[in-house]
Amino acid sequence: MKLFRICGAFFFALIVFPVFAQDDSRLQALAESQQWHQLLHVRYHPLTFRTISQNDSERFFLSSDGKENPYAELLADIAAFAQSGLQPDESAQCRFPARYQWLKTKLENNGFIDQPCPAFEQWRDELDADAITLIFPASHINSPSSMYGHTLIRLDRSDERRSKLLAYAVNFAANADPTDNELVFSYKGLAGGYPGVASVMPYYVKTNEYQHMEYRDVWEYRLTLTSEEVDQFVRHVWELQDTYFDYFFFDENCSYRIIAMLDAASERVNLADDFVYKAVPVDTIRALWQGDLVDEVTFRASAATELETRSRQVSAEVLGISRRLIDERDDIDGLLKPLSQTERAQALELAAAYARYLSIKKKQGNPELRQRTLAVLSARSRIPVSAGFDNAPTPQWRDDEGHLTQRLGIRAGRISGAETNTYTDVRLRMAYHDVIDLPAGFVDGSQIQMGQFDLRRWGGDGALRLQNARIIDVLSLSHQTAFQHPVAWAVSFGAERYPWREAELYGYLKVAFGKAWLTDVGRVYGLGEVRMLADNQFEQGYQLSAGPRLGWLWQGEQLQFQLEGNWQALNAGDDTEQRSLEAVLGLRISSNDQLRFEAGRQVAENNDVSAASNQFSLTWNRYF
Repeated sequence: MKLFRICGAFFFALIVFPVFAQDDSRLQALAESQQWHQLLHVRYHPLTFRTISQNDSERFFLSSDGKENPYAELLADIAAFAQSGLQPDESAQCRFPARYQWLKTKLENNGFIDQPCPAFEQWRDELDADAITLIFPASHINSPSSMYGHTLIRLDRSDERRSKLLAYAVNFAANADPTDNELVFSYKGLAGGYPGVASVMPYYVKTNEYQHMEYRDVWEYRLTLTSEEVDQFVRHVWELQDTYFDYFFFDENCSYRIIAMLDAASERVNLADDFVYKAVPVDTIRALWQGDLVDEVTFRASAATELETRSRQVSAEVLGISRRLIDERDDIDGLLKPLSQTERAQALELAAAYARYLSIKKKQGNPELRQRTLAVLSARSRIPVSAGFDNAPTPQWRDDEGHLTQRLGIRAGRISGAETNTYTDVRLRMAYHDVIDLPAGFVDGSQIQMGQFDLRRWGGDGALRLQNARIIDVLSLSHQTAFQHPVAWAVSFGAERYPWREAELYGYLKVAFGKAWLTDVGRVYGLGEVRMLADNQFEQGYQLSAGPRLGWLWQGEQLQFQLEGNWQALNAGDDTEQRSLEAVLGLRISSNDQLRFEAGRQVAENNDVSAASNQFSLTWNRYF
């Protein structure tokens, strides 16, 4: 064994040192350089205190110690790249073209002989990448994997006349088990239970998924990468194929991996190091702006946005007939008879869009619906006039122009009931938005909060204690429209205390479903909410309750207001009945500062014994 090791070391020396004549300090400096670490996806891990590659596939390394030792991987790669006379596509140069290209530029008199790589060259030529555009399908609150939005890369060709739909896209996503339900998916996504893989596919496959199947608006950010950096990005994507990373929804997600791939393509880009504990897609886009990497921005409205935009441009009569054209089987010409030529064109185009919505969103792609859709399209082809629809306008605010996603709040409050107490809270939220936050750049009526912790100090008491730990809190108040009837829903879980001073901490899970409507004076909603509370303060160690949750929400640019009442009338495990009425007013101070006023009354009744408390507070919120 000793003789074997000596021979191996001698063989390695014959290959490396006569060819490169590089001193060890020079190689050590290369191994410690930022760009070599980025090519290997080597990062410092804040929990394990180790510097290690985030790639978890053995195929990504030539050295057995390469995952943890960038220097050993550098030596192994140099030795492998020096080999010549191999069969086409069999060399390490073909397997790791980005590393090979970088080392060629860094090692003087390297003596490398380019080996034939027809498979890579054919793949590269098929992609024909001339520029890179980052694609951001906006947040989709009804999908656990897309609550914060998603990012991917489109490889644009030099010929602008060719359809961008025929370009290729680079996507990173969790390779999830299709049999997992959304609860299992959420758990595994948070805990790193799925491998994350990079894939290359025609862009029309992704745009069909996001614009039509999921009905999501899309923002396109053309990047300023040079042609050399685009070529290196393509080489690096080739290296990542057939490898995997552990996928974590909150930090090592699609957006994090995309910017890490951009880091690997350019020595002037270093974005991923700023995202240690979380990587929200809009934050990674902000990092691109700060790095002066964005050239131009384009908005592409989803099919749902176009449908709703057009529905607001017609009369109620046209709207009603356009629905009847699909929902009923009456004669089409007879339904259209009361309308003018232009109105008929409008009704038929709306009907066709509505039919597509039903077939995709509601999964009603049955033969009868297809036959009716063809009849509608045929009728539209016989009308020579234009429907005169205006396209959906570009939103006033992009998603990345909203408030920053972390929030620090200082709250001072007063509670009166059996006794009066004052308190001060320090409130920290890791992500991302609630319905009283500044609304610019966020989906109206949507709320996604994760990792909020409130520490309270009561007046006259110097001790801080945990008042609230909100692990997740999601609220979707998608409103009813002429064509779409989404379900409003909410789910939250964590631990909290009742507002009075001596209250104990209890765990909770709250789930609600209902409807929301958009009116001229704001958004109104009604939900049925079920609560599961657990702690020994309840009669049987838990309380299961249900009741109505009603509210009114106004989201203005300067003022935000919510009034909500909740009555938990049905109870099991503990007979205490809870009623509450809360009002919250938000006042915008700047794009990342807000004042918030809150007033509420909470009543608890048990066996004709009633306890009530009134609460008033003022909070300063700083988004960062």
